[in-house]
Amino acid sequence: MNGVDVIIVCHNHAPTLTATLAGLATQSVAPVRVAVIDNGSDDGCSVIARGFAGRLPVSVVSWRDNRGFSAAVNAGIRETVSPWVLALNPDCRLAADFLATLVAAATVHSRVGAACGLLLRARGTELVASEIVDSAGMVVTASGRHFDRGAGQAVARDLEKPALLFGASAAAALYRRAALDDVAYPGGEVFDERFFAYREDADLAWRLQRRGWSCLYSPAARGWHARGLKPEAARADSPKINRLSVRNRFLLRWSNADWRWRVVCFPWWLIRDAMVVAACLTSERSSL
Repeated sequence: MNGVDVIIVCHNHAPTLTATLAGLATQSVAPVRVAVIDNGSDDGCSVIARGFAGRLPVSVVSWRDNRGFSAAVNAGIRETVSPWVLALNPDCRLAADFLATLVAAATVHSRVGAACGLLLRARGTELVASEIVDSAGMVVTASGRHFDRGAGQAVARDLEKPALLFGASAAAALYRRAALDDVAYPGGEVFDERFFAYREDADLAWRLQRRGWSCLYSPAARGWHARGLKPEAARADSPKINRLSVRNRFLLRWSNADWRWRVVCFPWWLIRDAMVVAACLTSERSSL
């Protein structure tokens, strides 16, 4: 099996980080390295991570300030060298065979640049399993919106089958390092750091697709994700999230849509943009 490095970005995730790291410590095939990037936490995330040094090949980088998710993942990518990289959220617990199963599936196809498993919702600080879908991979619509398949629903039959999709949720996304190197910006920036938070995984998925890399969904690899912001939940009480989400939806399209997308999808974009602008001027003025 090809080696896998794991990158975990923390920002005050101490309550769930222990369960996340414990899940990695029980993998049937151990990760080569676990790079924990503490993004300005003040709740002891770094101490928890270092406490796993006897159970995991863990390294910790601690920053005094929050530099954003993309910058932190990029730091983790620079810290690691294995041919596969797993971006893992600190509120996500993996089944014991997750790494072995997902890497085995992705390795079969040389142009698979990303892969994801079936993530179900988790409850509490122990990340207790549920049967509600969190993400079965990422899909994109003609209006430019991207979704986690099946989010908030029971596992449907079509989600139990492998598939090639638009992209993987960075809650637990496996990337081929060669693919990341292929789409990196000059200077080695893989995740676009203009995306401080939200939609950065969709941006990377789009760039991989443009370069001919595919994303494999393998439901045999399972994990459980607590997810602070649920896709089906309203964001009316989260002004910062609203602003980032609105800004990044336009940045995502501006950065990635070529003339074919612009010609074919223009009517749907126009309708969706009108709805977003109307919402910003009325019910979601905090997005401005």
